Amino acid sequence: MKDRSLDHWLDYISSLRPKETNLGLDKIRPIYKKIVTFPLASKVVVVGGTNGKGSTVEFLTQLLILNNKSVGTFTSPHLFKFNERIRVNGKPVVDKEIIDAFQLIEENRGSSKLTYFDFSTLAALKIFNGLNLDVIILEIGLGGRLDPVNIVDSDIGVLTNVELDHQEWLGKDKEAIGEEKAAIFRSNKTVILGQHEMPRTVLKKTLRLQNKVLKVGRDFEYSVNDSSKEWAYTFNKGHQINLKKLKLGSLSVSSLSCALTAYITLGNKLDLNINTVLDRTHLQGRCELIDSRFLLDVSHNASSAEYLAAFIQRNFSKEIEITAVLGVMKDKDINSIIKPFTKKIDKWFLTSANLQRSMRTDELKAYLKLHGDLNSEARISEMDNVKQACIKAHQET
Repeated sequence: MKDRSLDHWLDYISSLRPKETNLGLDKIRPIYKKIVTFPLASKVVVVGGTNGKGSTVEFLTQLLILNNKSVGTFTSPHLFKFNERIRVNGKPVVDKEIIDAFQLIEENRGSSKLTYFDFSTLAALKIFNGLNLDVIILEIGLGGRLDPVNIVDSDIGVLTNVELDHQEWLGKDKEAIGEEKAAIFRSNKTVILGQHEMPRTVLKKTLRLQNKVLKVGRDFEYSVNDSSKEWAYTFNKGHQINLKKLKLGSLSVSSLSCALTAYITLGNKLDLNINTVLDRTHLQGRCELIDSRFLLDVSHNASSAEYLAAFIQRNFSKEIEITAVLGVMKDKDINSIIKPFTKKIDKWFLTSANLQRSMRTDELKAYLKLHGDLNSEARISEMDNVKQACIKAHQET
């Protein structure tokens, strides 16, 4: 195994439990204690939520880097290379570091049957642990309670929001989902809540754990001026901080506010040029504008779809023709995803990824016609694959 490439390792860890998610922390806790020394880092921040986790993590990372802090960041999924998941000071770690971590985990796992996500998380923690970092920022992958990241005791727990998604794993309503996500909080530690109306289960959890809670609308706030494309941030806990005329870009202001609050809570002064940090903060696949004509976004639930629709309305003329390339997994709430766009889209190119979970284009077309409330002149085309759909959309736009 020692001479295997990273690609070979990734194939191997994918094959260990290919048909079973096997969620749970008991199997990885002993391995975690074997391969890391404590404390893990000077400070640890764990970010959970239905949407906005990636934006929060990325902005907080950039704030800390520009303040000359050393930062380890673990996120998921990746778009192009696995290394994107594990970054130090904003840069992906090299293959050898990941391979060495995988080898150590393999040597210490015994009979424990780990998932791809278990291996990934443990590898990130091992890599970070050897670097004496100022801050480690960890993004929850799914839910919270059973996610491998929750093996870590954080100093700050950030919950961006709680919306409906992954109900088959997390529960049928926001109260149940909130309880799963609030499991990332730790007793007597700081909790940052980024949604004005959090489920009762989340608030009750903070009371039981006696957390120091920083809540949007009470301890910090943001406001958006669409006409000037600016936003403002206020921090009210203990002392007041006001930031005005911040650039309104592609990322959620709610998430950016959570990141600013975490940055302050870590003991940092806001003496940076925040607009410079905003200019440096980019997230691939989130309202990502490519050569001024193509907007790439990975929205897959109601909340993220609504944000994308609002972004399009704010940044593009109502007179332009809009073409959509759309593919959706079978287990997603297709109605809530397409609803914000149905009257806005002039051409639909429907496609399907080469995955069992992917909805077929004929099913998607039937759903659009039956439930879509489409623009009366909208045209719908079915494409065999994603590449073909993108090429066709490019040719006809």
